[in-house]
Amino acid sequence: MKTYKVLQHPTKELKAVKSGFAWLAIPFVTFLPIFPAWFLFRGLWRIFIAYILTILILASIDYELYGYLGFFNFSTADGFQIIIFIVEIVILTLPAFKGNEWTVLNLKAKGYKVSYSVQASNLTEAIKLAQNKSIGQPDFTTN
Repeated sequence: MKTYKVLQHPTKELKAVKSGFAWLAIPFVTFLPIFPAWFLFRGLWRIFIAYILTILILASIDYELYGYLGFFNFSTADGFQIIIFIVEIVILTLPAFKGNEWTVLNLKAKGYKVSYSVQASNLTEAIKLAQNKSIGQPDFTTN
């Protein structure tokens, strides 16, 4: 069972976002950093633009450090190259760790409020559980 945050909008349908690690961010962002479609699918335009700019900056630093066909080599790397390498790894894996949280914040900015946190096996079940709970007055929490 996974934990889902169910968000409710006064005029739109319920949305559910899984809490924790965003597994789909790994193949779409980490392995395909040239076009991270995962951000666009989730409506995270600002983060998408910031991510693309960050990738371009890191790519230009890579080009200056290693050349056109160069690659990172631990045996010949100085301290600065190791730091840049670690920063690149963190930047490429950050969406997997923070992606679901960014999605919830984006939905809150669009007027949604977290109404329930439910345990469910999938997204559809989480929304059904929340709909069964919200037969009466919605109970908005401060999550």
